[in-house]
Amino acid sequence: MRHELSYHKVVNWMISAIRWLSLTLPKKIIKDGTITKARQYLGIPVFRLIFDKFNQQHNVLIPDFYGRNSVIFDGVTATLPDTQSNQKRFGKPSSVQGSAAFPQLRAVALLSLQLRCLLDIAYGPFKGKGTGERALMAQILEKFKEKNLLFLLDAGLHSFELLEYFKNSHQEFLMKLDSTVKVKSIKKLKDGSRIAIIQKKFKNPKSVSGRRLPQITKKIKVRIISYQLKGFRTAKLITNILDETISASALVIHYHKRWDIELAFGEIKTRQCATLKGQTPTVFRSKTAELVEQELFAILITYNCIRQLMYQAGEVHLSEPRLLSFFDVLQLIIDAVPIISIVKQKQLPFTLNYLIDLIGQSNIDRPKRPRVNPRVIKIKSSKFNRKNASHQGEYRNFEEELNIVFQAT
Repeated sequence: MRHELSYHKVVNWMISAIRWLSLTLPKKIIKDGTITKARQYLGIPVFRLIFDKFNQQHNVLIPDFYGRNSVIFDGVTATLPDTQSNQKRFGKPSSVQGSAAFPQLRAVALLSLQLRCLLDIAYGPFKGKGTGERALMAQILEKFKEKNLLFLLDAGLHSFELLEYFKNSHQEFLMKLDSTVKVKSIKKLKDGSRIAIIQKKFKNPKSVSGRRLPQITKKIKVRIISYQLKGFRTAKLITNILDETISASALVIHYHKRWDIELAFGEIKTRQCATLKGQTPTVFRSKTAELVEQELFAILITYNCIRQLMYQAGEVHLSEPRLLSFFDVLQLIIDAVPIISIVKQKQLPFTLNYLIDLIGQSNIDRPKRPRVNPRVIKIKSSKFNRKNASHQGEYRNFEEELNIVFQAT
């Protein structure tokens, strides 16, 4: 939450109220390396346990679409400090010059649409066997078999095996259909959508007298919705919601809420993990792979705690928590932390209620509205060489090297 500060400055921020009340504490409270050693001692499992326990107790799913609980899957990458440990564990993306500047962690997250809390995450190296988004998503799916969920997914996560999983587990999905996928229409519905069949042939593992049997054809019945927005190509959605009382337009409008997970990723990267301008532009700060994984869960726990406070504030003010400003709420919490540390136990509930009241007043100044943004970038890639270990600062004696050049007038 205070990525712009060093460990020592974070501690000083947390105890700042105590410091100025007591007027006795030294400037440096802890020795160098103390927090890092403590983090190494704690390890990863305790943070994973806190993350899971918090979600079980607080992130109760709320029906938001015809009695269904909408959740969103999507992938994300995050940059890490360029150290040997991080390179070995997570690797670097390829680039024109051979490799990117920083190692990257790849993750797939599951988000609750109504709460906008991260329910689970699977992560691994940026590239390598079993580290793709579909493989990571499969790790999470196994944990949510018994839930009444509606999964919103992007086209990049589509596969026949995934559709077959949803069919066998009696889960519902709504996703964008890749233009290369072939479907066979069998019925046209009144709202313009179609009932269709998607099929795939598999090799028969059995054989008779050394001869392989004919291929097995598996079929899945789905609903296809084609739609178009002005200025865009025709797009298609695919779902196993065959109920005709749920219109095609309702499904399309609901699907576009899938973008909320991108907003959540943006809040974490650009707000919660923000650093001062000029510092190394990495999402994570830890220089060893083990501490990166620990930091990941610490970031998610903090994000979910903030989102839970926003949900509580929404209930008190009878407002939509998704329309509260995450940035403003984050600043309120940063201001409150030093004060909360000195509040007496009896006064703590009143202090927290006041904080929730302030959060409930933190409406977004420009609420989400229908708009389209062009895909452009502010800064083009630089033509300078990529920085590496050999590029170090050099001492220059400017007084000795200075030479005034006389020019003829």
